[in-house]
Amino acid sequence: MHIDNIYTAIVKRLNFASIKYLILIKFMNGLYIHIPFCAKVCNYCDFSVLAAPSRLYEEFITLVLEEAKIRFRTDPCFLERIETVYLGGGTPSILPASLMKKLLLGLSELGVPFSQIREFTMEINPESAIMERLENVMNFGVDRFSLGLQSLDDSLLQKIGRSHTVKVGMEALEKLLLLTSRGIRVSADLMFQLPNQTVENFVSDVRFLASSGVGHISFYGLNVAPHTVLETHVRKGLLEIPEDLYRDMYHQGVLALESAGFHRYEVSNFAKLHEESIHNQNYWNLGEYWGLGPGAHSFQNSVRFAGPPTYAAWRNWVCEGCPSKALNLDPIEKKERIFEKVWLSLRQESGLDLVALAKEENVSVSSEMLLPLIEKKWIEKEDHRVRLVGDGWIMMDSVVEALIPHNIPT
Repeated sequence: MHIDNIYTAIVKRLNFASIKYLILIKFMNGLYIHIPFCAKVCNYCDFSVLAAPSRLYEEFITLVLEEAKIRFRTDPCFLERIETVYLGGGTPSILPASLMKKLLLGLSELGVPFSQIREFTMEINPESAIMERLENVMNFGVDRFSLGLQSLDDSLLQKIGRSHTVKVGMEALEKLLLLTSRGIRVSADLMFQLPNQTVENFVSDVRFLASSGVGHISFYGLNVAPHTVLETHVRKGLLEIPEDLYRDMYHQGVLALESAGFHRYEVSNFAKLHEESIHNQNYWNLGEYWGLGPGAHSFQNSVRFAGPPTYAAWRNWVCEGCPSKALNLDPIEKKERIFEKVWLSLRQESGLDLVALAKEENVSVSSEMLLPLIEKKWIEKEDHRVRLVGDGWIMMDSVVEALIPHNIPT
């Protein structure tokens, strides 16, 4: 995708000063470190996480540094091009400052170029937003914190099994916002379509956060994943998900944020000027990245791959020297690559560049394919670029399916 085309799409919605910030270097690499521990696993969570005793934390640091050592040897050039780092989980903030320091010092000694990092993000859970831990990671260059609030209603937090209360969440938010005077960027996450949640309840949360001083807000509809506590509660009729309110919650949340000066640069992500997540944009623009830790995914040379997803299996894999034969490999063939380009482009405000798609993949999207979607007011076409509008944002899967030809040449 040509950078000049991205400029054209975004400039019409943002002022000129924002252009430079939204540039993504095509060959930028990202590094993700998965911290798999939580004080308590949330009822909806199906990630590779566990509520483990603290005695496992030090073992994990030793193992993940060993994985990094082995992996970094395979491609020093990739390592040198890393420009974003993301500490996710799980709950990265659950680690004591001493162990986090050991992890970051170890990564630095292995060659992670912290001095050239454009963005260094760490996820924070409210109950572990301890100032000593925040100061510690800031010393290593963390300049962005992402706070998992999910809701500002205690009854809803309890229904989804979160470990914190609204009071604890507000205290954590206040701590982080005090750091903005030192150049720290703050993002906060919310969820909607929670059990018994109302549109008014969700929009009230959105408006509060939008006025709080955070520069970035993400919100996501609740996913009832199989084999989770939440799925069991829903199946037994103990909780009811307000599925008929999804559309109103999403659209009214978007409207509240846009009215407060946030722009939707991705379907679930909203930012003020210069507050967009560079690391996540790299994912959405099919940039390359490495993931370290249990179940962490990587993408390089058109292949997705990941080590064992459970902690015990991952530990054994690292102790065996991270043999490549145990990796879960997922080569991206042409059809899947085209699907991902269309899907990942449309989920962003910049939209899908039809000329670039034709040039890079020899795939044309005809007027006959576009017209029904335009008539439904799900997309708009301007020059050679297609963007989601209106209900298209919540009907994105249907839009993508309609725009991908069924006779893609192999």
